[in-house]
Amino acid sequence: MVGLAGPGRTVAQVLAGLGRVWLLALCWLACGGADAAAAGAQPGAVVFEQMEAARADWDSARPPQDGWVPVALPDLWHERWPRFEGVVWYRLRWQQEAASEPLSLMIDAVSMAGAIYVNGALLARDHHLVEPLSRSWNRSRHWLLPADLLRTGTNEIWLRVSGMAVHHAGLGPVRLSRSPAEAARYERDETMRRALLILGVGVALATAVVFGVIWLLRPKERLYGCFALFSLLRLPAAYNYIATEAWPYASTAAFQFAILASLVASATCFLIFALLFGGYAARRSKCLAVALCVLVIGAMALQAPGLGAVGRIAVVLAGGFFLWGSGVVIWHAVRTRRAAAVAFALCLLLPMAAAARDVLVFNRVLQSNTYVFPAASSLLLIGIACVLALHLVHGMRVVENFNAELRERVDEAKARLAQALRSQHRAELEQARLNERLSLVRDLHDGLGMSLSSHIHALQGRPGGSDRAALWTLRDINNDLRLLIEGASLDDTDVLMERLAPLRHRSTRLLDAAGIHCSWELMGLQGLRMGARRSLDLLRLLQEALTNVLKHSTATRVVVRVEAADGKMSLSVTDNGRGMGTVGDAVQPAETVGMGLASMHARAQRLGGALRIQSGAQGTALTLQIPVSG
Repeated sequence: MVGLAGPGRTVAQVLAGLGRVWLLALCWLACGGADAAAAGAQPGAVVFEQMEAARADWDSARPPQDGWVPVALPDLWHERWPRFEGVVWYRLRWQQEAASEPLSLMIDAVSMAGAIYVNGALLARDHHLVEPLSRSWNRSRHWLLPADLLRTGTNEIWLRVSGMAVHHAGLGPVRLSRSPAEAARYERDETMRRALLILGVGVALATAVVFGVIWLLRPKERLYGCFALFSLLRLPAAYNYIATEAWPYASTAAFQFAILASLVASATCFLIFALLFGGYAARRSKCLAVALCVLVIGAMALQAPGLGAVGRIAVVLAGGFFLWGSGVVIWHAVRTRRAAAVAFALCLLLPMAAAARDVLVFNRVLQSNTYVFPAASSLLLIGIACVLALHLVHGMRVVENFNAELRERVDEAKARLAQALRSQHRAELEQARLNERLSLVRDLHDGLGMSLSSHIHALQGRPGGSDRAALWTLRDINNDLRLLIEGASLDDTDVLMERLAPLRHRSTRLLDAAGIHCSWELMGLQGLRMGARRSLDLLRLLQEALTNVLKHSTATRVVVRVEAADGKMSLSVTDNGRGMGTVGDAVQPAETVGMGLASMHARAQRLGGALRIQSGAQGTALTLQIPVSG
C-alpha cells in the first residue's frame, strides 16, 4: 500500500494489494471474534463437570424439574429449540475440594436478560426479566464468589435467561477461576471494550453535530450533509451496543426495528456520501438505494413485532450498501491517487472486513455473539472526519488565496483608476491653462494688436521722417506680439512642421532685418506629432533662443538645426556672436540677467531633456535632445 500513488503501480496491482489486506483483516476479525472458551482452559480455571439447559415459561421463578438436556457453552438455543422465545434455565456443576478461597465468576454474555444463583443464593439479576427485557447480551460481567458462598464437594450455578429468537437467545461462555489476576484482566478488558463502544457513540454524535452545522450554514455542501446524516442515523445502532435497558423503546421488538432501520438508513447515506465524494452523479444508483431502503424499512414495519427473514435481509442490504460505497471510494482512490481519497480508502479496509464478518454472525454463518463493527466504525468516523476536515481546510485555503488575489486585483484596479483620474485631472488643468492662454492671445490680438496696427498705419501715412523711430518701435512691438501669438495659439493640429513654419518665417524676417543671416536645417520631421503642450514648449524655447540671438549676440549668422531620428529629436541653435558669461552654475547673458534662460531650462526639463549651452569667443551653441514618439 505504500506505493499506491507511485507511477509504476497499475490499477490491477493496487486492487490486488487492497484485496490482500482486506482478506487478512477479515481472517483476523473472524479469529478474534471467536469466544474466549475456544482458546482452551486458562491457568487456574475451574472445569464444569456438567452443563444442562431446560425450557420454562416467562413467569418461571424456579428451575423446572424435568426437561434438562446437556449443552456446551456458548449456547444459542435456536438450534435446539427453533423459534422458541421465553426462559431457559442453565445448570452448571463443579467439584470444589476446599471452600477456603474465593473464586472469580465471569460471564461473557446473557441474551437478553438473566438472573444468577450460586448454590441457591441469588448473586445478581437484571432489572427486567420480562418485556421490556433488560439487555445483557452486549456486556461481560465479573463477580468474586466469597468462600462462605461455596461448598466443599458439589457446587451449582443456576442461570435464568430470558431471550427472543431474533436476538440469538442463549448464554455465552461462563468461567470460574482461582486466579485473581485472571479476574482483573477480564474486568480490564471489559472496561476497555465498553469505553470503545461509548466512544463510538460520542464520535458519531460529535461528527453529526459538527458537520451538520457546517451543512446548515452552507447548504450547497451536500457532502458534509450526507456525512452528518450518516453519523446521526448510526446513533440508534451504536446505542444498541451500550444500552442495558430497552428504554426509550416500549419493547424489545421496537428496539430491534429501530436498530435495523438505523443500519439500513445510515448505510444508504454512506453510499450516497461515497458517490458524492468520488464525484459520481449516479442518479439512478442513488434513487435505487433510497427506494430499497424505504422498501425494506416499510416491510419491517409491516412484519413487526417479529422481523424474521426481513430483518436478515435488512442486515444484508445494509452491509451490501456499506461495501458498495467502500468500493466506490477505493476505486476513486486508485483512479485519482489523491491524498484525501487514498487516506479515506485506507480507513475503510478494517470496517469493511468487520461489516462482512458481522453480517455473517447475524445470519448465523459464524457462531459468535460478538460484533466488531461498532469499534471499527468509530475509527471509520474519525478517519472520514479527518478527511473532510482536510477537504474543508483545502477549500478555505483556496478561498483565502482567491480573496488575496482578488484584493491584489482590486488594489491594482484602484491604482490604475487613481492614475487615470490624476492623468485626467492634469489634462483638464492643462486644457484650462491652454484655454486661458488662448483667451489671452485673442485679447492681445483683438485689443493690443488692433491698436498697434492702427498707430503704425497712422504713422506710415505722415510725411517726413520725424516719426521714423516711433514707427520702428511700434513695428518691433507688433512683431514680438505676432511671435507671441503664433507661438501660443494652437489650433486643432499638432504636426510639428506646421507649427515651425510661422515661427521660421517671422523669425527669419526679423533676423534678416537686423542684419543676421538665418539658415534652417529641418530633417526627419515629416508627420512628426508631439502633442499640444510639448509643441508649445518647444516653440517657446526656440523662440526665446532666437530672441536672445537677436537682442544680445551681435552675431551676423545663426544656424537652426532640428533633426528627428530613432525616437529622439536634436535641436541646436548656433551663432557667431560675442558669447555669454556664467554666474555660479547657471549660464547667463554677458550683459543682462533675466528670466529667459530659466524659462528655457524649465521648458527643456518638461520636454524630457537637458539644455546645454557652450559659449566662447567664436559664438554660442545651444543644444537640446529630447525623446519623441515619431
